[in-house]
Amino acid sequence: MSNKTTKEGNQINEGRAGFLARLNALETVVLAGILLVALAGLMLIGKGFYMKAKAEVSQVLLKRSFQAQLLGETDVKPWPWADFSTEAEITAPRIGKTAVVLSGTSGEALAFGPARLANTPAPGELGTSVIAAHRDTHFRWLKDVKPGDLLIITRKDGANLTFRAGTSRIARWDRSGINADAPGRNLVLATCWPFDATEQGPLRYIVNAELVPDAGQTTLSALDNPVQLPVKSF
Repeated sequence: MSNKTTKEGNQINEGRAGFLARLNALETVVLAGILLVALAGLMLIGKGFYMKAKAEVSQVLLKRSFQAQLLGETDVKPWPWADFSTEAEITAPRIGKTAVVLSGTSGEALAFGPARLANTPAPGELGTSVIAAHRDTHFRWLKDVKPGDLLIITRKDGANLTFRAGTSRIARWDRSGINADAPGRNLVLATCWPFDATEQGPLRYIVNAELVPDAGQTTLSALDNPVQLPVKSF
């Protein structure tokens, strides 16, 4: 290293030391606070990129697992230690979004994709099937679904079902008004609200949809004791 380079480096260090020396106690605390906020911001940004990258990579493995189920394989898991399995695929053609739906709404399942609430029927069965996902990853597109949009569900047994989106609403998780035993063959997609919030709150964004009936489908009657289903697990 040349004497010139060494001298320039010493001057830079002296300049930094001189700057810090000119700060009073209050200014030093303010500067430290700014640096901590900047560091926290960088950590949050990094976490956000990590969550989105994990969501994208996991969907590749989930799709492979789901395709294996469509081919007739049983007890297929996306990775050996997963505590869930794939059971359907949902597609919103107008906005070009597709995601694999998982079984159960455990914390691990929701970290990797939308999941069907275990106490609701499978899509296309009698009642209301509820699929939930996080607002910042797999159901971020839910806000773009409009009344009349088609939602395609492919179940692991190969059944292809078409639902038509209806109204959307915002409700508390414990006052969702979702009836798992409602008449007809219904689908509810749910996520946390508002979409731009950074912390989980009590409100949920709910999209209702109904199965597009095939010719000759029978009319279903309501059950005597409908169940009001709270939606808290996402």
